Amino acid sequence: MATAPTPEPTQASTTASTTRHAPAVFGWREHVDIPGWGIRRLRAKLDTGARTSALHVEDFEEIEPDGATGWGSEEEGGLPLVRFHVLTGPRAAPRRMEVTTPVVGHTVIRDTRARPEQRPIVRARVICGPLDREIEISLTDRTGMNFRLLLGRLALEGAALVDPAHGFRVTDPPRRPLRPDLEDRE
Repeated sequence: MATAPTPEPTQASTTASTTRHAPAVFGWREHVDIPGWGIRRLRAKLDTGARTSALHVEDFEEIEPDGATGWGSEEEGGLPLVRFHVLTGPRAAPRRMEVTTPVVGHTVIRDTRARPEQRPIVRARVICGPLDREIEISLTDRTGMNFRLLLGRLALEGAALVDPAHGFRVTDPPRRPLRPDLEDRE
């Protein structure tokens, strides 16, 4: 008796099968750590309307690998490098964290005004409450936006449900009160 071939797992089924528990309920905004970059408590919006995640960066530049790190070498797949600054802390006195990391690709993403924009994509491990996974993040200029990081559907898939009525369900809220006029903006 012949058996049907086993279908290849999809991204969704692979993610769902590796999740041992029901998805956690996250708030629409949370704090995120990016430990490989030394970033802690970056305020993020969990945006189920966005497919990909996006990070505000400044001073973005593609750089040539120096050979000492091994990045960009044939053994590492020849990935180009980028250097940029991530702003952390309060807007009035932000700290600038310099990051150098490989670019894994480029993609065209429509910005908030529906204009196409080509963006570099990098991979990073993010931790947000019980969520701890490596995700792809597009690098862009989010000047004027309330959140420096958006976590999109692909980052949350299979691990998170988002409560649109509450923020900070799995991480501690900011240490200082937020301005009331910014409470519900986005």
